[in-house]
Amino acid sequence: MNDIDQKIQAALRHTPGGDELAGEPNLAEETLAAFRGRNRLLSALIIVVNTTFFVGAVWSALRFYRAETVPLQLQWAAVTFACLLAVTMVKLWCWLEIHTNRVLRELKRVELLLVTRPPAGPGRDATR
Repeated sequence: MNDIDQKIQAALRHTPGGDELAGEPNLAEETLAAFRGRNRLLSALIIVVNTTFFVGAVWSALRFYRAETVPLQLQWAAVTFACLLAVTMVKLWCWLEIHTNRVLRELKRVELLLVTRPPAGPGRDATR
């Protein structure tokens, strides 16, 4: 954490209602925040889709090892690869959602600081 982050957190702690914005949530809290936003139904659907693709990858991998011919093994390997690729893409989407929530939280911090900043007094430039 750099100096500006420490200054922002110190300023937030001294403002009313700034305590919840001053702390950094852990990964579990950030993940659960995706289910509290406006896209909570989409997030729940994505979890179901991700689980489905993962189960499909495991099932097709087992079928790959039980296949008796090479062309059949190649087909099941392709299905396994496609399912694992889908799981990876869904995970990337989830990480992007977490990152978006993180950026929005930082913007709210800056907005709160701008709103609670004392007005410029006499002799001070109001544009700075």
